[in-house]
Amino acid sequence: MELLVRRVLSVRSATAPRLGAGGLVFYLSDVTGVQQLWFFDGSRHDVYAPVEGRVGDYRVSKDGVVAVAVDRDGDERWRLYLLGDDLREVSTEGVNSLGAWSPDGSALAFTSTRDSPSDFHLYVYRRGEGRVERLAELGGINVVEEWSEAGIFVTHYETNLDSTIYLFRDGELKELTKHSGEALNFSPRYVGGGKALFLTNADWEYVGVAQMDLATGSWKYLVQLDRDVERFDVWGNYLVFSVNEEGRSGLYQMHIPSGLTYKLPAPAGVATHLEYRDGVVLFSLSAVNKGHEVYVYRDGAVRQLTRSPRFGAPLEQIPEPRSVWYPSFDGRKIQANIYAPPGEPRGVVVYLHGGPESQDRPEFKPLVAAMVSAGLLVAAPNYRGSTGFGKSFVHLDDVERRWDAVRDVEVFAKWLQEEGIARGRPCVAGGSYGGYLTLMALATAPDLWACGVEMVGIFNLVSFLERTAAWRRRYREAEYGSLDKQKDVLVQLSPASHVDKIRAPLMVVHGANDIRVPVYEAEQLVQRLRELGREAKALILPDEGHVITKVENRVKVYTEVIKFILQHV
Repeated sequence: MELLVRRVLSVRSATAPRLGAGGLVFYLSDVTGVQQLWFFDGSRHDVYAPVEGRVGDYRVSKDGVVAVAVDRDGDERWRLYLLGDDLREVSTEGVNSLGAWSPDGSALAFTSTRDSPSDFHLYVYRRGEGRVERLAELGGINVVEEWSEAGIFVTHYETNLDSTIYLFRDGELKELTKHSGEALNFSPRYVGGGKALFLTNADWEYVGVAQMDLATGSWKYLVQLDRDVERFDVWGNYLVFSVNEEGRSGLYQMHIPSGLTYKLPAPAGVATHLEYRDGVVLFSLSAVNKGHEVYVYRDGAVRQLTRSPRFGAPLEQIPEPRSVWYPSFDGRKIQANIYAPPGEPRGVVVYLHGGPESQDRPEFKPLVAAMVSAGLLVAAPNYRGSTGFGKSFVHLDDVERRWDAVRDVEVFAKWLQEEGIARGRPCVAGGSYGGYLTLMALATAPDLWACGVEMVGIFNLVSFLERTAAWRRRYREAEYGSLDKQKDVLVQLSPASHVDKIRAPLMVVHGANDIRVPVYEAEQLVQRLRELGREAKALILPDEGHVITKVENRVKVYTEVIKFILQHV
């Protein structure tokens, strides 16, 4: 069984495809054990240029120059370089967010905290001069989306759920999506004629595709549905977009002038990247029993471009998850995914996603796939506060209402027992916000759980907000509560205030380089549990951050996690 688990955890992935000069297809892959930039030239796949560290993002200029964002040991302090015979430094100070090349490829726009630890200002790197110039000061989180003949499009995030699009041109910033109330506006694409398409949920519960006249600011929806459009791209008169359909992605192509739309024959899964150029659709798709691969749609047919190593792991034997809805404490229906093993389950794990502005979806998650392969049934609820169910649902766990999300988890575990899905006490596991919820579940319903696995989670909301990266604090306060105004709520909702009630054995996993949830959270938790005489096994990874980035570490750590769970369920 352990060998099978290690094989599943060793499965490699390919994602984020883009077309380059000369017909090259670029993509990111962890075949080498850490994510690097790869290319496919029609006959062979190879690493484009090996770098020390993890390549998290990249952009290809019109003339084929490649810019990459690289971090080290999972620290997420992204450094920007140009790839060639040697790495050419673009920006390595602060945290950098890779943006877009100018239309002629002579300059690269990006945002960075290099001059302010809490603000991503707008910068440009001029290749010919080899220098960086600050173009505009912008507070908070800002992302360069596109550089076209119209100018540089930047999305500014007021909160994680409220954003606006700016256009930088001729030294001036113009706000394109002025709005009252909360609305997401992002992913602009210039389509010529003074018009741009973008994603928005303004005046609507779900994200759709809209078209704007840049001169007047007037806009209208082109695609408006009762579910979220995730991403899109446009080429000529055609639009390709993906839709969140109860977790899975539906891919569609639309003729913009007529509105005629049809569904593309893509495999079942979750689309993670989408690009449309010269009549070719490149996308990456993640599925629990297919892994994470790159595909191309051309001339009415879909072809898989990458086939990442599986090390003999029989992913195809993992059944598709079953979507269920259960009634919570107040009668509200909550959606969940049930990942059942092929045979009789050896136990049940309630798996809690992070975010919390996120959603459990039937994608390839190595830990979940390995747990199912080990005979565990994994049940993953999309408790209130999750995305994918409308923007009203996302706010149902804000600040003091977080207690309702905690109760959603408890009710779900009891529902699993009542339905006969869990025949004994389940284990509860989660990472990041899911790790926080894991601790709250263990503390508020201590007799319900056989064990817990908490990964990079929050133990004390106060110390978390005080120590998280400076640029993150205001965005997390919008979700959890303000240190200045709502500290009492933060204290009440912290697992630290209820840790004495935790009785189930607990495994704690954390990366020492985590800038989102600093490792101090795990250190506090383990120390307190051991003072109370409770079982607390800690795995602190010195060369990882908030996410396990190295395959070797993933295999080692998650194998131990599964052993721990099987000992207790």
